[in-house]
Amino acid sequence: MPYEVVNLMRDTEDPKDSDDNKVIYEPGDPYPREGDYEPGEKRIKELSTKHKKYKRVFIKKVEPEAGRKADVLTASEIKKMNKGPQKELIKKLGGDPEKAKNEDERIALLLELQSKEPSPE
Repeated sequence: MPYEVVNLMRDTEDPKDSDDNKVIYEPGDPYPREGDYEPGEKRIKELSTKHKKYKRVFIKKVEPEAGRKADVLTASEIKKMNKGPQKELIKKLGGDPEKAKNEDERIALLLELQSKEPSPE
């Protein structure tokens, strides 16, 4: 099952990770990276549930729902993201992140931007 990174993270359990070669994932990246690394169920569970120390989820399962575009996020999915990735997504969708003064406004703006039809080119 494919996963998507929702918060910046370093995968210290990846065999290619070292102090000299850090395996860094950014929001939106697929997890795990392409290659020979397959994380175990324990690692997937650690990353897909709220981390005790960092108090956030790092990956989510990618499952397109019937009748819903795969790239449309729900309010709860957006809420799990940090402020930075939320602002980047607003920019990506053509919005102005400075219009949203707090998390609730960012979530509302993202939901609005996602619901708009793409303009014909």
